[in-house]
Amino acid sequence: MDAYETDPIGAAPAVARLLLELRGRANVDVKPVGRSLQVRPKGGKRLAVNIHPGGVDVAVDPESAAAFLQDVEGSYLKDPDDPSGLVSLDADWIDINYDALLDAAVKAVEVQAAPRAAAAPRARATTTTGSSGGTGTTRKAAAPAKVKPAPRPEPKICPTCRQYELLASGACPSGYC
Repeated sequence: MDAYETDPIGAAPAVARLLLELRGRANVDVKPVGRSLQVRPKGGKRLAVNIHPGGVDVAVDPESAAAFLQDVEGSYLKDPDDPSGLVSLDADWIDINYDALLDAAVKAVEVQAAPRAAAAPRARATTTTGSSGGTGTTRKAAAPAKVKPAPRPEPKICPTCRQYELLASGACPSGYC
């Protein structure tokens, strides 16, 4: 029986190899979150691969998910109702399906790095009067409203010590001023 020492996230040596080879084939950021590692495209915000003690989750587009599930033994759809399509593979199946998992992880990083298509602007209805006297409705594209966040007020600093922000009551929290 092979026994190995697990690392802090509980990943097997195959997972460490997967992460190393993924870094060699794609430009990624790896962020530890609790006992898991989240892999995203360099500078990106969308999750491509999640490595956790139980296995690996890979973001797969819905069209590729069915083929991945059929080809990779032991894989399953994490949440069938989730449109992001995270496909999971338990740790016991990683060694058996290593090449397919690595290819899917590289593709997930590439897909998540690509900019998303902008949603079509909403159309607003306008009422028009036709030549026959009836009214009709036509659709006109409305420009999306840009909302600027309100600026935060500068915190008031104690005028005596000039070190602490004043409390809501106007007193210095140090207790010495």
